[in-house]
Amino acid sequence: MANFNTHITVAAVASGLLSTLCFQVGFIGSSDALLLTLIGTIGGILPDVDLQHSYPSRIIFSLLGIIVAFLWMFSTKNQWSILELWIIGGAIYVLIRYPVWMVFHKYNKHRGAIHSLIAAISFALFATTISFTVFSKTEFISWLVGFLIFYGFIIHLLLDELYSVDFMNRRIKRSFGTAMKIIDTRQPGISGIIIAIGAISFWFSPSATTFFDTISSHETYQIIWHRMLPAELAKLIYEQ
Repeated sequence: MANFNTHITVAAVASGLLSTLCFQVGFIGSSDALLLTLIGTIGGILPDVDLQHSYPSRIIFSLLGIIVAFLWMFSTKNQWSILELWIIGGAIYVLIRYPVWMVFHKYNKHRGAIHSLIAAISFALFATTISFTVFSKTEFISWLVGFLIFYGFIIHLLLDELYSVDFMNRRIKRSFGTAMKIIDTRQPGISGIIIAIGAISFWFSPSATTFFDTISSHETYQIIWHRMLPAELAKLIYEQ
């Protein structure tokens, strides 16, 4: 499997490129572009939250705690005093970093139910719903948040499978196939919880009409194409 540095670097670069594209074509603002880059990076290391009491696992839960705490503070719109924001934000971080982390590792194992396509979809739906209902993002931005989680998550699984192939000796390692699986039948209980989270999140998720209309529109890809190249180069290509 790929190491932690590889996962976080590749996820950050890939998410940054996609967020830059969305920003340059006018789909999102600069603040949302930064948020989506961070979200995609988190998605890229999210499958490793099941690492058993390891340094990367502590980093992941610390990052999750910090991000959720600050997103909550930034979404309150001056409803609380500064001291109250700091106290509640700190409590959110501590809750995620310690009790949630401990409970999670008590009932999970590495490359288990979390390393699956079902988990990628469920985490994406959960992130979409939380973005819309808790942090008051628009329907379109909320679905982008979910997509970036899925995007980073899939990149992680693909990297793990890629590192399971020894191209020099032309052999496949025993770990091949343990990352990119649809569902983990060895952990039916955990897999069932993940499916339930996805189903409940989907039920409360915002309308996806604007998101899917945008990404499936021919006009969208025309805009991307026109913005992809320098103006003079694009003009030269069209003239030919």
